[in-house]
Amino acid sequence: MKTRKMLAVSAIAVLGLFSANGCSDDKSNGLGPEGDVNGVVSSESLLGPESSESVLQDPVGGEALSSEQEEVPNLEGESSSSVNPESSVSELPLSSADSAESEVLSSSSEVAEISSSSAIVEAAPAFKEDYRDECSISEIPTSVNNAKLPDPFTTLAGTRISSKDEWKCRREEIGAMYEKIMYGDKPRNPEKVEGKLAGSTFTVTVTDKGKSASFAVTINGAGTKDNPKPAMIGFGGGFMGNTCGSLGGSLSGLDIAQIIFNPDNVAPESQRGSGKFYDIYGSNASTGTIMAWAWGVSRLIDALEKTPEAGIDVKHLGITGCSRWGKGSLAVGAFDTRIALTIPQESGSGGASLWRVGAQVNKQKGKQFVQGLNSAGSEGNWMKTTFKNYDGKENTLPFDQHMLVAMVAPRPLLIIDNAGQEWLGEVPSNYCGQASKEVFDALGVSENYTYSQEGGHAHCSLPNGQFDEVKDFINKFLLEKDGIKTGKIDYTKNSEQIKWNKSDWIDWTTPTLR
Repeated sequence: MKTRKMLAVSAIAVLGLFSANGCSDDKSNGLGPEGDVNGVVSSESLLGPESSESVLQDPVGGEALSSEQEEVPNLEGESSSSVNPESSVSELPLSSADSAESEVLSSSSEVAEISSSSAIVEAAPAFKEDYRDECSISEIPTSVNNAKLPDPFTTLAGTRISSKDEWKCRREEIGAMYEKIMYGDKPRNPEKVEGKLAGSTFTVTVTDKGKSASFAVTINGAGTKDNPKPAMIGFGGGFMGNTCGSLGGSLSGLDIAQIIFNPDNVAPESQRGSGKFYDIYGSNASTGTIMAWAWGVSRLIDALEKTPEAGIDVKHLGITGCSRWGKGSLAVGAFDTRIALTIPQESGSGGASLWRVGAQVNKQKGKQFVQGLNSAGSEGNWMKTTFKNYDGKENTLPFDQHMLVAMVAPRPLLIIDNAGQEWLGEVPSNYCGQASKEVFDALGVSENYTYSQEGGHAHCSLPNGQFDEVKDFINKFLLEKDGIKTGKIDYTKNSEQIKWNKSDWIDWTTPTLR
């Protein structure tokens, strides 16, 4: 990339700490609010969480459940093919990503200039998938009693973190909770990963547990071995078309490569236990497709690291996807610290949207206005089959989706949402965006986080009003251009305002992590 000046001593120390530590889906019932059934839930109708029950209930059978008990019973034998009949993939109008333009920039020509003789150069952080091997994970509760949003700053041992350095392992605790309860395990450190480039096709071969499987991605606009380019990895292919995510024309003119990752090549949603991931780890693996997709992208990064002739700057990789693939791209960014920029688009339930708030909206509406946990927990084989047993018992979850979003911090994150798409949950998504910002603020990286919500457009069709936010994040965090301001909560373009009353949902204080 371009020449970078070394920051002053205090800035270097802060950035060094950040580097080292690193909310369904496809249903659209109209482009704007109409009346009580189709309209946005106002602050007057969404009064906050109901009072908590005094006894912890087992999400499976209603029996009392303590934090010492094991996770909900394994129901892997049950059918999980239930899909909301109104959630049709044919309803997804999409934009095609324009080809990247402009000159090639080299990451091999970086020059560090010391601005002061007293400057302290921090050791470069390890470029690794995660830090799980460096952290001790305490016993994970499978049920709590909390109608409000769980505290992201309180560890499993019950202590509150006070430093940025402590966030590294708190982040791993949160990830471990998601793996145990919602997603299933993400296998790490496979025996061997190889990459092979042939034209624009890049084939990844993974060997683990004595088995091998291969899948391919398409790379467009790459650089060279000596002058690699930053890249956006976009969920694409299949029913969404051969595009790099659904960011459309917002990528035009940006000097980046585009990598098309087709998740069906790794774990198709149509049949649980099928695809390359399950060829290695077994058709009976509890892992859902979302985590299998995240595993696939991590193995892609492994292969790109070993294949410099692919012309990709692996230190400047972004990830994006829309709808169900917005859920997938958020999981990728949350579970792999090598992702430099995460842009989930219209991810809905199971993505950047709060389970507790969605459940309350549905209760107030008297119908499934927002995709509920049982529906999201059954559709597309996205999650562990046992996760749907938390439906109606969302307050017993030891996490909510603001904590998944928080796993990306302190790395840059742009969340793009669509108001007026009730199935996506405009209110629970908005509230998730507001609550998630607390972690970025605590880490002192508010500029690394933007939540953007705009209505009046089709699902997965990025409006012009959000183009600048995408360009700003890519220019700033992948192309490292100066003078770009980011970091905000923006839903001013919504036809009806949503009011976030923080005290209704948050009963913890946000620390200033040192």
